[in-house]
Amino acid sequence: MNQSMPTENIPTERLDNLAREAVVTVFDSMVGEDVTWKDASCLIENPAGDMLNKLPIADGLYAIVVSWVGDASGKVMLVLPKAAAERFALKLFDLPSLDWLEGEDSESALQDTLGELGNMMVGLVKGGLTKWYPNLALTTPKVLKNRRMKVDTAAMSFRRQYIFEGFGSELMIDFCCE
Repeated sequence: MNQSMPTENIPTERLDNLAREAVVTVFDSMVGEDVTWKDASCLIENPAGDMLNKLPIADGLYAIVVSWVGDASGKVMLVLPKAAAERFALKLFDLPSLDWLEGEDSESALQDTLGELGNMMVGLVKGGLTKWYPNLALTTPKVLKNRRMKVDTAAMSFRRQYIFEGFGSELMIDFCCE
């Protein structure tokens, strides 16, 4: 039974808190990095309020997308500048360089690591949604390099972006509910 996710069932503040808690918890538990919330923008109220341009992405970016399906559907996209994504992986592996990964392509290892980051983060969001929607399943993470997934804001009942600071950079979460 796939139904829409009417955000009137879930207070907006709760959805905001879920996004913030998931990001702070995952980065702290995985690599001991303090990540702080800086700003938010509601793209339903202000479709031109896309905050991607606030990120230092001239050298590239990674977008990790994990969706959920079941009683409701939606997705969370974490956008990291390339340097922040690499710093995350280096901290996780406790290595001075991704080139130290023996027998592995460093790009492939980085993408696998980012996929796991997405899984853990959206798993926390899903856990927070099960009070309202007990039957939710996560999709396999998609890791996109130098692009992000297009989102049709008109098809969403909730879409907010959040800017966080961590790894010496800004990071962005794009949280969408149909």
